Amino acid sequence: MNLGSYFLEKAVAKYPDTISVVSPEARLTNRRLYENVCRLANALLGLGLKKGTRVGVLLTNSHHSVECFLGLSCAGLVLVPMNARNSAKEHAFILENSGAQAIIMGHEFIDDVQPVIDANPDISHAVCVGGRVTAPVLDYSELLARSSAQPPAVELCGDDISSIRYTAGTTGRPKGVVHTFGSNIIKVYNMLMDGYPIEEGDAIILTAPVTHASGTSITPHIVRGARVIILPKFEPEALMQTIEKERATTLYMVPTMLVMLLNHARINAYDLSSIKTIRYGASPIATDTLKKAIARFGHVFVQGYGLTEAGMPMTILSKQDHVLDGSGASFQRLKSIGREVTVANVRVVDENDRILPPGQIGEIVVRSDQMMQAYWKNPQATAETLRNGWLHTRDLGYRDEAGYFYLVDRKNDMIVSGGFNVYPKEVEEVLYMHPAVLEAAVFGVPDTLWGEAVKAVVSLKQEMTASETEIIEHCKAHLGGYKCPKSVSFMPELPKSAVGKILRRLLKDPYWRKEGRNIN
Repeated sequence: MNLGSYFLEKAVAKYPDTISVVSPEARLTNRRLYENVCRLANALLGLGLKKGTRVGVLLTNSHHSVECFLGLSCAGLVLVPMNARNSAKEHAFILENSGAQAIIMGHEFIDDVQPVIDANPDISHAVCVGGRVTAPVLDYSELLARSSAQPPAVELCGDDISSIRYTAGTTGRPKGVVHTFGSNIIKVYNMLMDGYPIEEGDAIILTAPVTHASGTSITPHIVRGARVIILPKFEPEALMQTIEKERATTLYMVPTMLVMLLNHARINAYDLSSIKTIRYGASPIATDTLKKAIARFGHVFVQGYGLTEAGMPMTILSKQDHVLDGSGASFQRLKSIGREVTVANVRVVDENDRILPPGQIGEIVVRSDQMMQAYWKNPQATAETLRNGWLHTRDLGYRDEAGYFYLVDRKNDMIVSGGFNVYPKEVEEVLYMHPAVLEAAVFGVPDTLWGEAVKAVVSLKQEMTASETEIIEHCKAHLGGYKCPKSVSFMPELPKSAVGKILRRLLKDPYWRKEGRNIN
């Protein structure tokens, strides 16, 4: 059995001529999608790549993204998705650490990535999507055109690695999260059983990067005979136009997108009445924003909680949980991340991994066959995160008597800005590279649009100067834009503990006193 193409084969058998993937450039039926997927799989295998070979994919949102994700799975190759917003240095690390032997990239990334490829002897093949290319770079469309549309003879079992997804680490070095084909199957089951009803003829619009959480919606919709509409980026006017034109039923949004949509001046100029589900996640949402959204769209909201290591979803806050009846209990529940899904266990534990009773704050831990197998080439981090069969999320929260979970803080100071994870240590290491910076601390502060904004506080070396703009531009030269500080403050000296450790919490707390929790 080929678990990499299992669900797509089911969709083709039941809905062969149903439009399954839509982008501004294409409308693909299940039959056509499967043909393209098989052509790509055979093309890559024909280049000499073998089952288990890692392949980097650097694309913005498009139907090509779906073809590549499914095509690599069909071939038994390991997907290494790359964030289009990362810097060339970050791309270089991911390709080198994963041991990728090939990369599929959009034409717009060639200038930045070609030097990375030239410096990496492990990469034997580069495939470009769109634009004109010259040898040795291979043209994506030409590869597909000359390859067979027959399914490749590849056997895949549940323990075979399907992807290595990189998430920044607390040490400043990205960690590769290893998932298997078996864990992918369980993710789809959990979405179909607990996510929200998906019916034949439904249509979901994805504007968030499909390399991240929004991509988990693709396979469940295809297998149910629904359409997946992929837009290159989030732009409120284009989104509303597409909803009206396609009669879309479902949206996947991070809270930042929802805020921008609700505040758009022309939100009432379009017919959005076809929407029956809005799934949100990736970061907590302000309760007032959620109340405003319910008043505008009705009881259509579903929240999913998960993380790269554990998969999505681990908990679900259902549509029924978003019904406001005027009671304090229904209002309080809007602050929850919901209850555990069917194929998962979620608990709250103390520092000694003992399960805590309802109401007590501890670390949220999860156990499920959809969680990661390990961190790639990082046994120490794996042992720290996977203990006694439980994955430690580093999120702090509590459970109530009814089984609903609530987040209150992050154990490792991670910042979530616009749905993207940012680790302070990674940004601080870049700040220390600036010749004028003596000390640096980075943390998240409340932001009405992004949820949290990256804030830096620095002290400068004696007789040296630097402006806020200079510090931010320095960061942009080394980091993806979403990781760079939005603001920088200067202090003569940063506060420290008795042993000389910078007290980031002391700097952060004044910004959060009115919020009632330390995440937003």
